Amino acid sequence: MPLSELEKKFKGAKEKASPIEMMEAIIPLANAYQQVRKYDSAVHCLQGALPIIREKGEADQEAVVLTALGTAFWEKAQLQKALDQFSPALDLFKKSGDKMGERAIFAMVGITFWRKCEWQRALEIFTDVWREADGLEIDDRFASVQGALERGTVTLQNRVRMGRELQDALKILQPLFSVCVLYRMLGNREQFDICFDEAVVLAESLNKTDILNAAKDLSQLVN
Repeated sequence: MPLSELEKKFKGAKEKASPIEMMEAIIPLANAYQQVRKYDSAVHCLQGALPIIREKGEADQEAVVLTALGTAFWEKAQLQKALDQFSPALDLFKKSGDKMGERAIFAMVGITFWRKCEWQRALEIFTDVWREADGLEIDDRFASVQGALERGTVTLQNRVRMGRELQDALKILQPLFSVCVLYRMLGNREQFDICFDEAVVLAESLNKTDILNAAKDLSQLVN
């Protein structure tokens, strides 16, 4: 659906103050904004929807909106703001027993720690995400999470390409090791294996023991 139509649909749902219609409109709209890098627009519409959902909706709906809001901040690289949204969303998902919602939050929080090179904290979280499935299995409520992961792989692969053009092994290694986890989260085992194997070889050549240790633990977790 074109962005203009999504905006119109959201405006109508907001005027009616209908939580059901709001949820049907807000997640696709936020994801559409993020697809074209209009992150502030995504944040603005999600923040506008949140009071209505809190007043007239249910706790799991509020949790989904908070997750989307955190994901918008995550794509803006405002990681602490992202975590500030993910924390109450996780509490709400736990309270309602929504395991899929919990795993969506764990995925984003785990990748956040991975991006910050806090390998062990991330791996502990990934254990919960991957315990029951080869990748992150989520439904349309978490379209913005799915979209963020897919866009993240594209961004990181572009950085890998730039590193190759510069013939700079370290600038190849850092995004290459990061994208491994995103591929694993998306259930793309083939690309995970390709990127992981190259990252290990580069880490060995550069004597990056921190990455090698994290790679060993990651390999044990996924196998």
